[in-house]
Amino acid sequence: MKYALLPLILCLFAACQLTDYSERQGDAPTANDIKVPGSGYDEVDPEDMPIITFDSTGYRMGMIPQGTTVEKKFRFTNSGGSDLLITDVRGSCGCTVGKDWPKKPLRPGEAGEITITFNSEGRSGKQEKTVSVVANTVPATTVLTLTGEVVALPVPVKN
Repeated sequence: MKYALLPLILCLFAACQLTDYSERQGDAPTANDIKVPGSGYDEVDPEDMPIITFDSTGYRMGMIPQGTTVEKKFRFTNSGGSDLLITDVRGSCGCTVGKDWPKKPLRPGEAGEITITFNSEGRSGKQEKTVSVVANTVPATTVLTLTGEVVALPVPVKN
């Protein structure tokens, strides 16, 4: 009986090996890329922190036909006093995807852009989709918004 659980324990141990994040891209940020000017115990001058300043955090798509893919580039600048590192860009659903953002730190004054795509396939009506940008800023998350209306195309009638 004491050996009956051995296969289960070995399977669980092997499963843990699958989550080592080795599938990350080669240009993904590492722990060495993150430099925080202070800790929660020290008072930090806000000007020493990175600040992500977007030209705009919202985009109005207007009325778009169903099945259309909309792409928008959101431009931003590091207007803070230390290196800015974006660690994640995540859409609110599978139809809205963030891609092509800088993976390495941006020095103060440097600019970058994040490309967001919205696929309207299978959607209809008013849409408000969000993308969360996570960085070493305060607050840590900035939300970008895409709004619009997806219009279903009329279905042809067969005679």
